[in-house]
Amino acid sequence: MQQARGTPKRYWAMLLSHGPRLGLGDEEITNTRAGLTVYFWMSESLCPVAHQFAVDTTAVRKHLAYGEGPDPVVVPTLPVFESPPPAALPGLFNRIFNQVQRMKLHPNYTESLGRELGILPIVDTTEHPVPEFTVTTEQGPNGMRPRIDYTKFRHHGIAGEYRVNGGPWLPLGHFNQKTVYDDRPLAVPGTPESRDYRLRWLDKDEAHGDWSAIQTVLVGA
Repeated sequence: MQQARGTPKRYWAMLLSHGPRLGLGDEEITNTRAGLTVYFWMSESLCPVAHQFAVDTTAVRKHLAYGEGPDPVVVPTLPVFESPPPAALPGLFNRIFNQVQRMKLHPNYTESLGRELGILPIVDTTEHPVPEFTVTTEQGPNGMRPRIDYTKFRHHGIAGEYRVNGGPWLPLGHFNQKTVYDDRPLAVPGTPESRDYRLRWLDKDEAHGDWSAIQTVLVGA
């Protein structure tokens, strides 16, 4: 199954209608959808909270060990989740891979059904003259850092530039991965700053095309 963003959710949504037509039994479909429900919940709810809790706990432990001040250190409270999904069988993606192979061999299978299920890529024929991207901040190894996410649209990658507090544009680098982190420290330690980013396409190690629209994020606030 293609692992593009959103594909497992498309598979979950379309399996009820297309699975029986392509030879899957009711129990198999139910177990697969139950497993995907747990997987989505863990990915979108449990894991981000657990990661943040680990980060916060590490900071509290460090302050307890080496911090200063008169206030006592409060032990972090474990998050409580309401209504987590029921337990599901292991081996979810192995089972889905097996299902995909069987469905592709079924007489009713068509490429159109495969795209609706998310097991074939949806071909994007739209022209994208400049990269489309978002910039957010997240916790990194040395504090909050900007995170850039973009879609390749059949290009090799992107070339980027940045500027701090409206200053001159500087090279950010060339990147092939779809997520880029800016781990540079603040220009003035402890002082928040705005960072602007712009991108253009990179193919065969050559940057080309127009610059994208500028995205801005506040770092260190």
